[in-house]
Amino acid sequence: MLAPKSDFIGLDDGRVHLATGGQPPLLKAHRAAFEAYAADKASGAEGYQRHWRVGLEAKELLAGMTGLPAADHALIGSTSEGVGRVLSAIDWRPGDNVVVSEKDYPSGRHSMLRLQARGVEARVVPARGWRIEPEDLLAASDGRTRALYVSQVTSLTGQRVDVASLSAGLDGADTMLIVDASHALGVVPVDGRLADFTIASCYKYLCATQSGILAWNRARRPVFEPLSVGWASGSDAPDGSAYAPHDDARRAQAGNPNHLDVYLLKTSLDYLLGYGIPAIAAHADSLGGRLRQGLVARGLELITPEPSAERAGNIAFAHADDAGLVRRAAAAGIHLWDGNGRVRCSVHLFNDQGDVDRLLAWLEAEGVR
Repeated sequence: MLAPKSDFIGLDDGRVHLATGGQPPLLKAHRAAFEAYAADKASGAEGYQRHWRVGLEAKELLAGMTGLPAADHALIGSTSEGVGRVLSAIDWRPGDNVVVSEKDYPSGRHSMLRLQARGVEARVVPARGWRIEPEDLLAASDGRTRALYVSQVTSLTGQRVDVASLSAGLDGADTMLIVDASHALGVVPVDGRLADFTIASCYKYLCATQSGILAWNRARRPVFEPLSVGWASGSDAPDGSAYAPHDDARRAQAGNPNHLDVYLLKTSLDYLLGYGIPAIAAHADSLGGRLRQGLVARGLELITPEPSAERAGNIAFAHADDAGLVRRAAAAGIHLWDGNGRVRCSVHLFNDQGDVDRLLAWLEAEGVR
């Protein structure tokens, strides 16, 4: 393992946690973060200002992960909220279109389909089996494509999509590239400079709670004016008659972020960056590769690509009784994730070869093939 299981809540009882793609355990250090938040909350105005300073510290840490300035990060409620903020900033006109894969996550896909009510064509691109191919998304795009949504690492299969090729293919176009990094941020490198907007949830590989991040690449997309705003997203004239958005990503924060979640997020970021994303990625690559090989050896239909460059922490296989298998595994103290006719096994920095061996032994004992 890279990080000791004893640093995490709930892993001292011998369970095998291979469900980070759904949600990981929290850190024991989060207890101190909660106490710090509670103490600040009891301190009136001074504590309230401390809430905002912790948010700024979290953004500085996020900058070290995305390559974008700290000020270009907004702390929001969820990934879905982030997609909505971005799409609300587009002046939609009849004849416009958007592009998304049929196999991508509903946060983007549903948002794209909803635009059909505005006269926008939603181009849902067929996958090649379980695979999302960047060239297929680019082929579906044209001069009227206003937005293209893609997950850097798909929640369905664990495929790591080549975002760099999409970014290069859209260079010079007026198409917003929206990258969902929910299954990438915290386990593999994420380059926010490749997309117009990078969004992510915090309760997966960032090891925090149910909140979200929006990163705005101002160099690639200088104009961003979300329709949904509030007191925290800008300022008004002295007489209250005019509104001007902040000149940074705070314009995507309508009000207070969930400050407790931010304290927990900062603690997670400090912890993850203490190991370093390159080391975490190398660990997930090695352990995930061995897990994949063991599943293949059992004759299972792997839907996660084999090459290291095409996967991250999620390793998935197709199975007709995915929900039943995951329930039986949980009863044996092994946490996996089901849905859409597949079982997903996720590795992170607290997993080790013993976890992989125990899962494979259980599958053998259960006769799962």
